[in-house]
Amino acid sequence: MFRSLLLLVSLVLILQGCATLPKEFSEIPVKKEINLSQVLSSPENYKGSQILWGGRIVSCFNKEDFTLLEIVQFPLDLEGKPQADTSSEGRFLVETPKFLDCAIYTPGKLITVAGVFKELRDGKIGEKSYKFPVLEGKAFHLWKEEFRVQIETYPHYFWWCPYWYPLWYYPCFCP
Repeated sequence: MFRSLLLLVSLVLILQGCATLPKEFSEIPVKKEINLSQVLSSPENYKGSQILWGGRIVSCFNKEDFTLLEIVQFPLDLEGKPQADTSSEGRFLVETPKFLDCAIYTPGKLITVAGVFKELRDGKIGEKSYKFPVLEGKAFHLWKEEFRVQIETYPHYFWWCPYWYPLWYYPCFCP
């Protein structure tokens, strides 16, 4: 009984250690379970909530007193990284009084943001009207680009040659 309990506790600790968020979010109590569609359907229930969302940057604008990011939302994995190969629930805006250099926060980069939900703001995506959830950004993590290389391997078929090399005494392989 004691062994199984010890095994269970150690397994939980190991799995919890594998699912850590980046250090930028360590001091901010966020709710990962609040998703974009919940906020869009009933924004009054989530006003003032600490939220952790992520996605791909669409645009970055530096204003006089704040920086504004528009982000396409994607679900987060256990480490807090946006899973850009899945479906999105929509877009959201992030306002922060911090200066974020738009040469670094460029369109196409993956980002995770912790912030406080402020409001829904009317805007447009192209010609389409859209209500953007707005977060007051508290912490940010830009993810490094991953380059995936696919290597195709082909089976190697070796055919025995009908003769042996007399000096080395091993069979030759013919392609």
